[in-house]
Amino acid sequence: MIRLKLIISTLILSFAIVAFAQQAESEIGEFDTSVKIMGRYVENQGIELRLFPQNKALLNAGLNSGFILERATGESNNFEEIARINPWSQNQWNEALSMEDETSETYSIIELAMDFLAASSEPMGGTFDFEQGIAGMKQQKSDEDFEYMVFMLTALREAVAAQGLALAFTDKDVVAGETYTYRATSINQPDIYRVVPEPYTIVASTGSIDYSHEVFHYEDDEEISFVWEDHNFLFGFDVERRAPGENTFTKLNDAPIFSLRHKKSDEPLRHGYNDKELENYVTYSYRFYGQNVFGERIMFAEVEAMPRDRTPPEQPRMTRLEHVSPREVLIEWEMNEPPTPDLLAFIVARANSHDGEFTLIHPDPLPMETRSFTDTTFVEGQSNYYIIQAVDTAFNISTSLPSAVTLIDTIPPGIPEWLSGEIDSLGVVRLEVERNTERDLMGYRLFRANDPEHEFSVIFEGFVDDDSLQHQIPTVFNDTVTLNSLTPRIYYKIIALDFNFNQSGYSETMVIERPDTIPPTTPVFKKVINRTNEIELHFALSESRDVESQQLFRNTNLEAPWDFYDELENGQTSFTDSNVEQGTTFYYSLRASDFSGNHSEFAHPVFGKAYDDGVRPTVENLIAEELDGMLTLSWDYMHDFEGALFAIYKTDTNGSLRYHRRTSDIEFSERLPQQTISYAIKVFTADGGESLLSDEVVYVVE
Repeated sequence: MIRLKLIISTLILSFAIVAFAQQAESEIGEFDTSVKIMGRYVENQGIELRLFPQNKALLNAGLNSGFILERATGESNNFEEIARINPWSQNQWNEALSMEDETSETYSIIELAMDFLAASSEPMGGTFDFEQGIAGMKQQKSDEDFEYMVFMLTALREAVAAQGLALAFTDKDVVAGETYTYRATSINQPDIYRVVPEPYTIVASTGSIDYSHEVFHYEDDEEISFVWEDHNFLFGFDVERRAPGENTFTKLNDAPIFSLRHKKSDEPLRHGYNDKELENYVTYSYRFYGQNVFGERIMFAEVEAMPRDRTPPEQPRMTRLEHVSPREVLIEWEMNEPPTPDLLAFIVARANSHDGEFTLIHPDPLPMETRSFTDTTFVEGQSNYYIIQAVDTAFNISTSLPSAVTLIDTIPPGIPEWLSGEIDSLGVVRLEVERNTERDLMGYRLFRANDPEHEFSVIFEGFVDDDSLQHQIPTVFNDTVTLNSLTPRIYYKIIALDFNFNQSGYSETMVIERPDTIPPTTPVFKKVINRTNEIELHFALSESRDVESQQLFRNTNLEAPWDFYDELENGQTSFTDSNVEQGTTFYYSLRASDFSGNHSEFAHPVFGKAYDDGVRPTVENLIAEELDGMLTLSWDYMHDFEGALFAIYKTDTNGSLRYHRRTSDIEFSERLPQQTISYAIKVFTADGGESLLSDEVVYVVE
């Protein structure tokens, strides 16, 4: 039975054994592992050490080959091997068992440790089952982790088991007051993992460990609950109790107490115990024990506590809530008969909402026999909610459900006032009214008509229920109307109602103009006149009365979207486009827009092209002069025509200008004439264009 309890306790073990190591887990690689060490100095004996392999692979390697223990003295880093620790032989186990009672817990723990040692040499691996897949591998890993937890728990609970498993060693060759650093590794390295020795430093002094630890408790009805945070030096907790009149403490839990916590959780690890079936108002004494890593049972706290009556009386049931006269509200309630023996009194409280802050409305608690109360302090014009509370001798309280009284009221709310009203292009109307200030306002009723002389019809009611959780009275209302209607306006009115259905007068009429959805008529082109450097357009604009603007569009590709080109003035019937290039075709269209943002269709497009008449600009600044014994003509021409040639004309014997020579340069030279002669220049371009003759220049022979 002892072994069974031990195994069951490990099922709830939070694997926090490494918490007993001196340092937190180092930032090592995924396949690095280490043997952690914890120790204490025992006067006249030496330093007692405990080894904690970090995982099962390293544990098995040590159990099968043993552990190497190294030591450095002082602050040096010179480690020397001081021992090789090996698990016991079968004879040593048998000798240890022979010294214990077979029915004792110690015997069972030693025997269980011996079984684990034997099982460590038997590998758990096997062939991969494709049907089970990864689930089978996870189960194997879970089984190995379970064995590792049971093993470590065994080694910690009994010093004899730790020694037999090669996880305990006492270094007797130490000097009091000296500092020592230890590290350990398995003799044979485990598969997959790389052992990284982790040093542990200790001073050979007898400084005592303070095991005291605070335990919190809550005194409930016939039970007491205890909770304490994880202890830095203890695990496997027990609780003992002593009742009044008893001389000894009795252990309450069958197995040591452990708690689970996910390894990634940031919450502190807590343990607890709940002691039930106690007698109220009786003081009990409790002692709390834990196990340290050296197999010792340590008391870390002692608490006295008393269970108390926490059960409230039955809930009062309100049977009547009525406004019986102008200044009186009558409240009546009932209880089971006979009421609970510890019933003490009643309290009546009031608030302005079912979940509001309820306030006591009488100075003293009402006697336990009371079943009615008359309230003369209620507030008119707002909601009045009531609750009844029953109080017992332990001051436990039960509360009735809140209920609201309907006050007799004939005063209607004030007439609502409009804040705004608008309609969008889809016919959605948005109306907003200023919220009335009456405390008993229940909501609004909205009316609509297509003519102010017609009867208005209800289209919306927005009320809150006096007993509901909804307390937001709507003040914004949406309506949807058709835009294709012969009536250009819609008319709205609204009234307010209170919780007694008193209704206000009608508000002023809100008039909403329906938006214009009919586009203007489309403008029409009449005539296009092409010139050499401009295109002249003639058209008839849209004649719709609500036209706001008319726009001219232009592009050079009839398949491309239209580009806005210019805004036309009202009454304008023509437009001259001077920003054109000869030979380029320009397409034009017109569109009208009204004040509602409606646009007409684009006008049927027309096109125009500024034509080329072949006339090219003449040269400028023609000069004739003698240079180096030659007659040289020079001129300016600022235009860049492809293949431009300059024809040189000069007067013949009859004084008429005749073609003489041509050049592509802007100067020409020839021998000096023997008589006075005139020159002129004419430009010819590759596209067939030509200029007029330039002004003549005369060279005079003296």
